[in-house]
Amino acid sequence: MKVHFLVIMLIACAYCSAQKDTREYYMMNQGDSRELPVGVSYVSSDEKVASVKGNKIKALSNGDCVIYATVNGERSEVAQITVGWPVQNPVLPYSWNMFLTDPEPHCVNGEVLTYTGWDALEGLYCSNKYMLARSRDMKRWDVRQILSSTEDVMPYHDRVLWDCDGGVYNGKYYVYGFHEPDWNITPETPNGSINHAMFVLESDKPDGQYRNFHWLRGDKSGEKIDGISAQILNDDDGSRIIVYSSYIGSVCYYNAIFIARLKDDSTIIESTMKPLLPYLKFYCEGPSLRKRGDTYYLFYAANADGEVTSPDNWKPNHIDYATAKDPFGEWTYRGTIISIQELAGNLCIQGTAEPIDNQWYLYYHRVLNGVWNKRALCIEKMFFDDNGLIKPMVPTSSGVSEGFDPSETIPLNTAVSGKGYDYSPEGKYGCLKVASEAEIGIRYVKFTGKEKKLTLTGAGLEKIVSLKALADGEIIGESKGGSGDLVLSKVPKAPKGKAAELTIVVKTSAEVKLETVKFSR
Repeated sequence: MKVHFLVIMLIACAYCSAQKDTREYYMMNQGDSRELPVGVSYVSSDEKVASVKGNKIKALSNGDCVIYATVNGERSEVAQITVGWPVQNPVLPYSWNMFLTDPEPHCVNGEVLTYTGWDALEGLYCSNKYMLARSRDMKRWDVRQILSSTEDVMPYHDRVLWDCDGGVYNGKYYVYGFHEPDWNITPETPNGSINHAMFVLESDKPDGQYRNFHWLRGDKSGEKIDGISAQILNDDDGSRIIVYSSYIGSVCYYNAIFIARLKDDSTIIESTMKPLLPYLKFYCEGPSLRKRGDTYYLFYAANADGEVTSPDNWKPNHIDYATAKDPFGEWTYRGTIISIQELAGNLCIQGTAEPIDNQWYLYYHRVLNGVWNKRALCIEKMFFDDNGLIKPMVPTSSGVSEGFDPSETIPLNTAVSGKGYDYSPEGKYGCLKVASEAEIGIRYVKFTGKEKKLTLTGAGLEKIVSLKALADGEIIGESKGGSGDLVLSKVPKAPKGKAAELTIVVKTSAEVKLETVKFSR
């Protein structure tokens, strides 16, 4: 018994030590369950939302709760649970306060592993952490930290980590990233400072522990590779290709782009390095390479104001792409896939694509609540035409669900079209501020035809002087204001698999802060 007790305590202490700087984050449906490591005493902050018995968590009702572990009388948070979060963009529950950036997804054994950074600093992008978001259905996600520059394996303590990629090769999981140099980062030392050396670590499983740190170096020169936003493609013939941004020959930050072959995990074959900028238009950063059939697709963040000539016109508000049959041959620029240029406060977008179960998805970040360095993960379904070209798309509010259930409360900060409003972090999870008149567009809502009333929530609703709602441009209700309530008529029933764009037109006598819209029958 003494030996058994000692083993349990060693397991418990090791678990708590490993988790001291991280928590598990679980999105769950009612009835779902998760298992935590054994040998630790757990308790839920709200047994009505999720119960915990032994090491098993069970989701019971919609809401948020925290799972605590107790070892040697000390209690620590080990899991954040959100039950019943509606499928939408941004993807993760607002209560997590988690802003995942520069997503790089890889489908492994029917599960999407999405490697990201985390915007967690004041006044700067990114942080000292890399995160991993996992899903099998593209609707419910588990998230955890997989690497921090505070760990002993990293060469510089507590430095900023930039855009990462990951994946699996020959049974090993890898994280490729960029390490801020060994000097202090402040708002006076801009994000575009040079000497962001590229590195790689490996692990036996996707969520770590990552080890065997190596700088990426050229095979002939032996010099570290300076750059940012690297991505690795495992090609069909077993070789690996890397694309990355570099400062070499650029006019602004890291907007030169190179493709090369890897000799091994940490060595670039310098003779294969090829600049791709001559083939692309409006390139800013964030290259990512995918293959579909016999065609290679290069995704990248593109400039909204034409070619980049200086930091003054640096506006990566589009995701553009190019294609090639030979990645080291000629590339053809194909245009813009998606743009966030019309979304107030959105200063940048970066993303790529990945299939699961033969359906392709576009992963990208856009800012939440208009805060420039709070970029959040978004996902859209992506489609190809008969020639293998990507069909252009627009950012949506409802994401991969392709339409909100009108029986659910819809956050208005998911608005992606319209005019006359500003995003704001005020309120419980954020809101839209309207000073006099606005059109607010929500893509999309799956109306049933039975909705009888629309209700806005927020602050200052008595200042509304008129209110109107439209579905795909057709008026479904009007009122003279005085509140956020609107009686509906002629509500369309969405055909199977279809949804309508909801537009709310509101006029006010003074500033109003709108948080949600609800429908009732």
